[in-house]
Amino acid sequence: MFLWLPFDTDLHDIDGMKMKDVLLKYLLEFFVIVLGISVSFWLNQRAMERSNEKERIKVLESLHAELTEIDRYCDERRDNYRDDIDILRLLLEEELNLEEMGELTTSKGRVEFILTHYRVFEPPMNQYNSKVHAGGLKFIKSDRINEKLGRLHNTYLKYMQTSVQFDQEFKQNFLPFLTAEHAELLLARHENGIGMKEYLRLLHGSIQGDDRFRANMHVLSDYLENKLYFLKLYDGLVLELDRALQDAIVQQP
Repeated sequence: MFLWLPFDTDLHDIDGMKMKDVLLKYLLEFFVIVLGISVSFWLNQRAMERSNEKERIKVLESLHAELTEIDRYCDERRDNYRDDIDILRLLLEEELNLEEMGELTTSKGRVEFILTHYRVFEPPMNQYNSKVHAGGLKFIKSDRINEKLGRLHNTYLKYMQTSVQFDQEFKQNFLPFLTAEHAELLLARHENGIGMKEYLRLLHGSIQGDDRFRANMHVLSDYLENKLYFLKLYDGLVLELDRALQDAIVQQP
């Protein structure tokens, strides 16, 4: 190591200064510089850790809030699926129970909707998608949470979307059959002079008198049951993930 000294310094001319004192002076300065750098680096690291921890909590809390919305969405979809299945069940029974049907719906449009339209499954995912695109998921330290996030928003969501797609394709093929073979039902739906009970009797009679119609209704019911099954799996994972997020939020770093 070379020590720097002013150009005009002559070691032989330093009055009363010993080489030991010079070395001590520069070693002390070197130590102060190293210590200052080390402390600065440590403080910077601590600041980064605190910043990352704040981001981690923000990410976890936003995902937790979104899961609450998703759970409410699943509850609404579950209620609709169950009612749709029960309406089909009543229409497929030999004797039409108008009282029980009235507890489920009083709308001709609701009944026709089940036969001709499908219910999409689009849970709120804005927070999750924004975290993916912005790289916010890197702040999540839990492998358990990351694994469940992937299963929920990829694997189980695809299960639901596939079941919806099957329902959609069935309705697209079923509607031409209704139009060609039972146009009176579609017309009755829009006829103000035909009340709900009369419409239900007409629909029930058409189903019971046409094996193809009845068979299609059974297939449709199976598709709805399948959607309800995957929805239960999906929502179950929502609850598991939410518990994991809450545990991580309260966990000390």
